Amino acid sequence: MTRMPRNGVFAGRRARAGGSFLAVAVVLAATSVSVDLAVPGIGAAMQRTLVGVLSDVLEVVAVWGALPLGLLLLLLAGEPRAWRRWVAVLVAVAAPIVVQLTGVGRSPYLILLALAAAVGGYALIALGLSEHRRDPSRPERVRVAVVVLASAELAVITLGMLHLLVWNPMATVPQLSLAQIYGILVERFGVIDGGPFVWAFGAALATAAGSIVAILGSRRGVVTTHDVVTVGLLLIHATTFFLWWAGFGLGLHLADAFAAVGGDVSSVGSLLALVGASCLAAAILLQLRRPPVRDDVADPPLDDATEADADRPVAHSADDSGGAEEAPAAVTP
Repeated sequence: MTRMPRNGVFAGRRARAGGSFLAVAVVLAATSVSVDLAVPGIGAAMQRTLVGVLSDVLEVVAVWGALPLGLLLLLLAGEPRAWRRWVAVLVAVAAPIVVQLTGVGRSPYLILLALAAAVGGYALIALGLSEHRRDPSRPERVRVAVVVLASAELAVITLGMLHLLVWNPMATVPQLSLAQIYGILVERFGVIDGGPFVWAFGAALATAAGSIVAILGSRRGVVTTHDVVTVGLLLIHATTFFLWWAGFGLGLHLADAFAAVGGDVSSVGSLLALVGASCLAAAILLQLRRPPVRDDVADPPLDDATEADADRPVAHSADDSGGAEEAPAAVTP
């Protein structure tokens, strides 16, 4: 079996895991910040409390879980000496305390940093998909994964449409019925903004196309369960991420026509944002799972610490006897 070099793309899984957890920490913390900015505009007190609690949970997971774990794994990558182990532990313990005391975890600038973290996360996902490209998967398992992920995506689309077209307008103008609200919007603007319909159609089309490709590809052995779960989670994240764009025009019309706030008054949009960020985090961490060893592989992949020892040539004594004489090994530059 040909082993990856120590400085290869997939060498150093501990460093790769550290980078993955750091990307997850930034994405979750930034999502918590953006949701916290929207919480004051939510109309119902109970909904504000629910969204606030879930956002705080996401922040705790990011700052006190993913951040120290990512730093610890990153600083312990390779073969660290004793002093570097102590430094890694101290940094992992101090980092969440510093973030909490300085308020960095609640800074709006994290939203900009989250874009870079998302790009890094997508790169890690691409590496993971290429690494698992030969995983054996039964077609029936792929079909089950397709049904589960496609159903979850359709549920997100349905909730998003209800949020944009029904729940948010009624929460914004509670004194009027839904028919009266749309009647005033049509009278003033002439047409209802089509953003929600474009968003829903595009997401549903991507779901249908992806499901068909996954099922057909599984029959040919080119699509695995790992691929379906990863892409399904990313599709849910993308659908929730573009929800703000889908409701932007209609939200402006509601604000102009009724002198209302421009943000979401219904809590569903914020809840879907939390779900989408969690799906992206799960897709990133899913790539840390080692691919199963196939039957045609002579020996399983070794860890970083033992891989170098296994590649060293074995020295034989000149007094060795009783066996066939070994041919000299070819030396390559």
